[in-house]
Amino acid sequence: LGNGVSELITMTMQALLDSGDGVLIPAPDYPLWTAMTSLAGGTPVHYRCDNENGWQPDLEDIRSKVTPATKAIVVINPNNPTGSFISRDEFREVSALCREHGLALIVDEVFGFYPLTFPGRGPSVLDEDPAVLTFVLGGLSKAMGLPGLKLGWVVLTGPDAQVATALERLDLIFDT
Repeated sequence: LGNGVSELITMTMQALLDSGDGVLIPAPDYPLWTAMTSLAGGTPVHYRCDNENGWQPDLEDIRSKVTPATKAIVVINPNNPTGSFISRDEFREVSALCREHGLALIVDEVFGFYPLTFPGRGPSVLDEDPAVLTFVLGGLSKAMGLPGLKLGWVVLTGPDAQVATALERLDLIFDT
């Protein structure tokens, strides 16, 4: 739990990244992802979301940008600012790419829980692939339609050893 999703984005990036690690971030994106990647010593690398295809991630563009320095892929679902939800097929492909390259998957679903705008839409990734270290972020401010209610969460799933390491690194951030 944290003081809103913005604080947890910062802490997640600080816990996950070492200097020079790359993070693939959608474009367009919520600019805090780019800023916090840089602040944590990482390198933001933007992948294209195709407006001709309902703003879905361009999987070929993502594949072309994975390097040995890449540590994670960020998916904003629904995307902020476009409002598009990633399709289940596209999501499975991003998850498979993470598995193939040993990357973490970070999913910002802060608006995915928002019943007033997206009825019936909820979290889509928690059980997607148990072999991929996955961070899912959400918060009450958007979920309950109560601006200013600053309570966010990050849920970690994946291989036990990777989750334990991520929790240790998050704990170091919280203790300082």
